Amino acid sequence: MLVSDIVRRNAEFFGDCEAVVVPGSRVTRWADLDRRTNQLAHAFADLGIAKGDRVAMFAPNCGEYIDFFFACAKAGTIGAATNIRLSGKELVHYLRYVEPAAIIVHADVAGQAREWLGELGPGTRVVGAGDGHGFDTDLEDLIAAAADSDPGVAVDDTDIYQLGATSGTTGVPKGAILTHRNALAAMMNWLGEMPIREGGTNLQNIPLFFNPGGPAGLHPALMKGGRTVLFPSFAPRTFLAAIPEYGVTHSILVPTMIQMVLAEPDCDSFDLSTLQAVSTGGSPLPRAMLERARQVFGDVFFPQYGMAETYSCGLMLRPENQFTSGTEAQVRHLGSAGKPTLLMSVRIVGDDGADVPHDNETPGEIWMRGDTVSPGYFNMPEETEVSRSDGWFKSGDIAVVDDEGFVTIVDRAKDMIITGGINVFSSEVESALIEHPDVQSVAVIGIPHEQWGEAIHALVVPAPGRSIDEDEVLRFAADRLTRYKRPRSIEVVDTLPLSATGKVLKKELRARYVAPAR
Repeated sequence: MLVSDIVRRNAEFFGDCEAVVVPGSRVTRWADLDRRTNQLAHAFADLGIAKGDRVAMFAPNCGEYIDFFFACAKAGTIGAATNIRLSGKELVHYLRYVEPAAIIVHADVAGQAREWLGELGPGTRVVGAGDGHGFDTDLEDLIAAAADSDPGVAVDDTDIYQLGATSGTTGVPKGAILTHRNALAAMMNWLGEMPIREGGTNLQNIPLFFNPGGPAGLHPALMKGGRTVLFPSFAPRTFLAAIPEYGVTHSILVPTMIQMVLAEPDCDSFDLSTLQAVSTGGSPLPRAMLERARQVFGDVFFPQYGMAETYSCGLMLRPENQFTSGTEAQVRHLGSAGKPTLLMSVRIVGDDGADVPHDNETPGEIWMRGDTVSPGYFNMPEETEVSRSDGWFKSGDIAVVDDEGFVTIVDRAKDMIITGGINVFSSEVESALIEHPDVQSVAVIGIPHEQWGEAIHALVVPAPGRSIDEDEVLRFAADRLTRYKRPRSIEVVDTLPLSATGKVLKKELRARYVAPAR
């Protein structure tokens, strides 16, 4: 099966059912979406864009994104959804690497795009989408002028469907090759793990440039004739109101978003009873947050671990293992990433290349294998080679595994702090500090220190209506952490820099403490 077969099949069996809803501007049914994406695929060919050429997308969440995903799948072109939150320099670097034949730019970010589009050179065709984009070529004009028959391009499930930009938390993104097989296997993973019935409604909150066209872009609810509801950006009250209005059954939220919803003073007053599953990731849900979230949302959370290179798949903490009370071992599992999803194999591998013991103490790197795993990085053979070993993808994340098989991520390899020659996992320090009632969020990094090499430094965001007593928080940490793991300094900040998936951009925080080169 191909990604394009989703829209073809749904047009046949669910043709009159809604496929895409953009409140206030667009409702598209499956039969119409099939025709529209046929037209866009033909339009790519009319522009001289052939199978295997790249087409980039620079836009917030919008209905045109769904057109883009399915049209790429039908035309055999390689989609390159682009992170609108990157700086102009980062965007130019990434797009020069991708070399798109065309880039679709939405009106809402057209001004932002004009600041760097000229640096791409004359070979890239710019297509404007949405009202008032101001570019010479208009997406709707191209679609209207194109044939609506199936383009009939020969596509294989091993062909590249999209390039998934890595999150960029440790550097400029790389383009992970994502095939049709990868995308369908990812959706099957989710279908096997979560309750998804025919005709569900997915409320899309995560930016569609994250793991494009897979679970975060074409939710598995769509595979059973469901629909997606799209807002340009996430707002907690809009989210709460949309669930009863549209009968939302599925959604994706990172913990930061959940916290924003729970901070709404009347969040309990909304009827969220239609929700069946809310996927969450980026970091574990703290126990207090999960307890409160269950009161508002219900017992609907599916924390999961994955990355662009695995199409969001890897590990999941299933509802039956989410204990907020019980034995010490049961409650401990709440901080884990769970166990491998159905179609994934996972190993925790030590420096010697052997699997670490299941003692919940010995750290190793997470290795993954399965049909969702990207075959490599686009035009980066060396990076591909070093990230693979005998068919296993090496994630760069460090974890421990217990005697029941629960995997707990302790750090990114690049985020490990080495102080006085001892390795300290920043996540362990963060887990201790987040328990303080005055702390809403925290990031722990290593900063240069003449004697110790690196000193442990914590940046904390106060909880709403609270203030931080730095000395008191340090004492709090001292009661919970071994001496060498304790922060040497606390810094109170208003916000932490986040990626599109809610991960703290520690590279930006560390950069503040490195003296500029002279």
